Amino acid sequence: MSTLRSFLTTVTRFLKNNVFAPFTPQWWKSRVLSKIPFIGRGAKKQALPDTDAQTAPVAPQAPTVVRQYEEHPSTAYMELKYNFRDVGRMQAISETLGRDFLTAMPEGAWKSRLGQIAFLHRRIHEDITSTRMSDLIERAKSHQSNHPDDWDEWDTANLREMDTMHSHYKPVSPDLIEKRARMSYEGRRQHRDCLSAGDWPAAREYLTRVIDLNKQIAEAKCQACNTNSPYEALMDEYMPGIKLSDVESWFGTMEKRLSTLLPEILERQKQTEPPKDMHDFYPAKAQMWLNQAMLSAIGFDFQRGGLYETGHNPVEGGTPEDTRLVIKNVDIHNFMDSLKSALHEGGHGIYIQGLPRTTWRYQPVAQDMGAAVHESQALIIEMIMARTRAFYSYISPRVEGLFHGLQNPTLSADNMHKNKIWVQPTTQRKSADEVTYFLHVLHRFKLERDLINGKLKVADLPDAWNAGMRDLLGIEPDSVKDGCLQDVHWFVGKFGYFPSYAIGHMLAAQLYQTMRKDEGSDLFEHIAQGNFMPVTSWMREKIHKKGRLLQFDDLVTEATGKKLSPKPLIAHLESRYLKDNALISA
Repeated sequence: MSTLRSFLTTVTRFLKNNVFAPFTPQWWKSRVLSKIPFIGRGAKKQALPDTDAQTAPVAPQAPTVVRQYEEHPSTAYMELKYNFRDVGRMQAISETLGRDFLTAMPEGAWKSRLGQIAFLHRRIHEDITSTRMSDLIERAKSHQSNHPDDWDEWDTANLREMDTMHSHYKPVSPDLIEKRARMSYEGRRQHRDCLSAGDWPAAREYLTRVIDLNKQIAEAKCQACNTNSPYEALMDEYMPGIKLSDVESWFGTMEKRLSTLLPEILERQKQTEPPKDMHDFYPAKAQMWLNQAMLSAIGFDFQRGGLYETGHNPVEGGTPEDTRLVIKNVDIHNFMDSLKSALHEGGHGIYIQGLPRTTWRYQPVAQDMGAAVHESQALIIEMIMARTRAFYSYISPRVEGLFHGLQNPTLSADNMHKNKIWVQPTTQRKSADEVTYFLHVLHRFKLERDLINGKLKVADLPDAWNAGMRDLLGIEPDSVKDGCLQDVHWFVGKFGYFPSYAIGHMLAAQLYQTMRKDEGSDLFEHIAQGNFMPVTSWMREKIHKKGRLLQFDDLVTEATGKKLSPKPLIAHLESRYLKDNALISA
């Protein structure tokens, strides 16, 4: 292969200098080298799909107007746009520092990095809540009321989101904001160390501090908004527009149906052989190549982002121009977990990259819609698309070659697919199947709601955790490492985030239902051929490019024709796991 590359390099140089000067080495690499399967330890690795052959040429377009700088009759609104641009820039810097904290930062720099991140969060808070910002928002709102024709739907939404951000920050003191930012990143280290050692006393002490801080923030927001639900005040940070009463209603419907659906599925599985165990040796470098290849296939742009490993928990973040995906260090005995994590974070990543960056840049209207929509974008890829039979028809021959397993029955499409849709209760949320996943989220939702609302003491958390697992799944963890210490969320102060996983799954199923109607049977044919762009393009059109133009209910209704409901997810689970050919179907 080195000889072939040397030859191609020589040819490239000759073409550049003598024949086709416009065809640069970068052109040759992207059009030729990228299409050649490369060799690694004797196994042929498949090239990525030729996306040029799958998509029609795009006609040249006129330059896009950057609305962030476009003149507006309201001078107050113009100043607001510049101010929020700078806020957005500081948020982007903080995101980059945070991703570096998890990946490349020297271990000895962590204390100074905490101070840097905390300072930026305080500065962002001070800028958003300044007296000048309050005055500008009121003046812009007055102009909008008096001159409605000057405000199109995007400017209107941008001002609405500016006002929302200001209202969100205003009740909380800068000291609390700075302290929470510091504790959130310190919490990643605390979680890593406590989990590794199974150290509940140290975890209890730290969690008590984090919960006390979050209670102070929640109480400040409740007083400003005249509400009496501290947990809902925190939840609103992650899922704007979603009420606690709605969550409790949706979750009640899901819990009731799963109480009978899960036993039905487990009974049905007894009629077939379980999947073959896939634990083997899968080199880490080969796994990361597969992860990167699949992210490229689903539309993640590595010119504007990257995939990294960490000793911490997986996370995504950054900006549309610099999107950082971080997954846990790969397990050399299980490539499916690594691929699952990469696809999940990749779903987040293509959402971030699809936001309206070219027109609105750092403006509030260009931001994502919050955790529920974010998780829907991750779960429609990882939980729904990557559990179809078509998906494994595509990757099976490629992983056979990549991992030197030609005709290995454990790497067959049937066996990999069966592994992914096999239902078996487990103590670990991250290892949960698609059916029991909701019950893990429900369990955490109930516990964190009670912790914030004062009904559950931190000291009683391990016992409450174990009791909930017995009630919901009929199993109990052997230790706190498999129990209440397994997730990083509470250590970093994300109280109110857990419901977004289940709501995201609900939304993913509802989007999937609509997408299948729009795309028809061709959808699975595309996936089986490795062409995931119809999925990504559909999501770009319906969700990504909207930013925060619409509020949650309106976004869901416009995309799917109806408000969010648990019914599509229930129908999806019934179809995938109970129909006659459930264990061999797409």
